[in-house]
Amino acid sequence: MPPGFPIFPLKQMAYDANMLRVPTVRWLGVFHSDLDKYHFPDRCLLKMTSHDKERAKAMLLRCYLSKEAPQWRKELEVMVQKGMKFEIEALSSNSLSFLSEYIPEKIHEGSCI
Repeated sequence: MPPGFPIFPLKQMAYDANMLRVPTVRWLGVFHSDLDKYHFPDRCLLKMTSHDKERAKAMLLRCYLSKEAPQWRKELEVMVQKGMKFEIEALSSNSLSFLSEYIPEKIHEGSCI
């Protein structure tokens, strides 16, 4: 699971929800849909650990993920279904300059969710 996913507020913090809410937050990361588009080698995929899967499934139970971040939910569901994740650092295995091209391209295309 992407390390930033658990940043979403917990139920225990619901009383602070208005102060914690960032409706314009975007996920600029590697999505499973990028696998074909960028022809990433399989070595960029990492097997999800049991801890990753537990955390991801717990995230999927959060109702606000469906209402406020449906694209995030979809990517998380695909990740759990495939049992694989990406870590953006793994993309430098293509070339040392790949990330310096990939990230600006994703921003330019609006490929953040």
